[in-house]
Amino acid sequence: MLLSGRTAIVVGASSGIGLATSREAANRGAHVVMVSRSAEKLEQASQGIAGQPAVFPVDMLDGAGLASAFADFAKVDYVVLTAVADELARRAPIDQLSDDQIERSFDKMRGYVRILRILAPKLSADGAIVLLCGASAARAPGPGFALLSAESSAIVGLGRALAAELAPIRVNVLMAGLVDTPIHHAKREQTKSWAETSLPARRFGQPADIADAILTLLTNPYTTGQTRVVDGGLSLM
Repeated sequence: MLLSGRTAIVVGASSGIGLATSREAANRGAHVVMVSRSAEKLEQASQGIAGQPAVFPVDMLDGAGLASAFADFAKVDYVVLTAVADELARRAPIDQLSDDQIERSFDKMRGYVRILRILAPKLSADGAIVLLCGASAARAPGPGFALLSAESSAIVGLGRALAAELAPIRVNVLMAGLVDTPIHHAKREQTKSWAETSLPARRFGQPADIADAILTLLTNPYTTGQTRVVDGGLSLM
């Protein structure tokens, strides 16, 4: 029960990595607060998680909604930001990007900043933040990934800067590779086959693989300002 008595807010908790992180944090004794846009998905996701987690349906781009949701929290120990929209739907060559695609490609960064400007003052001195980004920040992506790569790189920079700004609160970034989450639903079997035959780890990453790494970053007292890559070897290719 390493996290016993600690409060952990997980944003993007209704599925995938966020759900796996919520489950594992609760198993280790944390009081988990699950945040996502859909009230229905959150309620379903929270079923069976230890300790009766609190659920807050709010969009991370809604500054007023976030302020209201977190108003009663006097102290928070851990914040994990995993939320993603359908990023893959916004891929396009630079000369084919629509205005909407350009704006929405940076929604994750905007949401992360909106959440942290509210929660950072509430974090305990020995608390920690983990930001998630994609492996495109480290590996040259294919055509159409330019903005996704730029956003992921920006999140790495944000994590390093906040580690210095918010010290002694620890801030780290988890860079995930191909993970079996709803974002790959449309081509899941194709993606799974490629990962299991081409990645050095010969594995299609599972949300629990990433959750385990996130919990390590949250609880290691001597790790801050770092980017941990958990990608099955994708960045080596």
